[in-house]
Amino acid sequence: GKMRATLLALLSGGAAALVAPASTDRSARPVSFEEVVEARYACKAFQPEKTIPEETVRAIFALTQRAPTSFNTQPWKAVVAQSPEARAKVAAAVAAGNRPKVESAPLTVVFAADMEPDKLLGDETPDFIKQALPTFLGQASTPEAWAFKQTAFAAQTFMLAATAHGVQTCPMEGFESVEAVREAVGLSDRYSVPLVIACGYELAPPTKTSPRRALGDQVFLDDAETPYPAC
Repeated sequence: GKMRATLLALLSGGAAALVAPASTDRSARPVSFEEVVEARYACKAFQPEKTIPEETVRAIFALTQRAPTSFNTQPWKAVVAQSPEARAKVAAAVAAGNRPKVESAPLTVVFAADMEPDKLLGDETPDFIKQALPTFLGQASTPEAWAFKQTAFAAQTFMLAATAHGVQTCPMEGFESVEAVREAVGLSDRYSVPLVIACGYELAPPTKTSPRRALGDQVFLDDAETPYPAC
């Protein structure tokens, strides 16, 4: 498909230039990768009675598992809160402003980051990975930061895969506490929770598309001071 991103506005008062796709019509299931990326948005309200078929959920997670991770350690778990009881527990664990999203969604996925990835290594793991992994964790400042980064790859892949299957998502990082979310889904303190994602079919299409900064404000060429040439 052709690029649908167009210049939305130049904000006054020294604010960064913002760009946004011109179209907000997401009624048709996206096909190309460009259409999938443009169609994904943070859906705030879902059709609570319209469930997501199990085969669709499995297909979305099969694609999610193709997300990259350091040394292919795959240090993440996803807990699908789908029963009314499980959804209620997760809703109680997120911040008040996020509860209506969880309550209206037919399912919410808790993405959990494994902060002890050495436990994922086995006898078949090459020695160079066992030796290098602690260094990589150290470069990330903390095991939690490293695990969050790996889990974010999976979470983003999940949202794009969901969109490609006609399912909208809403990523959320506002919780009562990480401990509350862990307790809601039975996670041990080996795991931290970077985000939860409400999933379902939108109650109504969005009326606007969130803007993005101009390319030259975020992408640079050869050094961090030279904006990448605009189209």
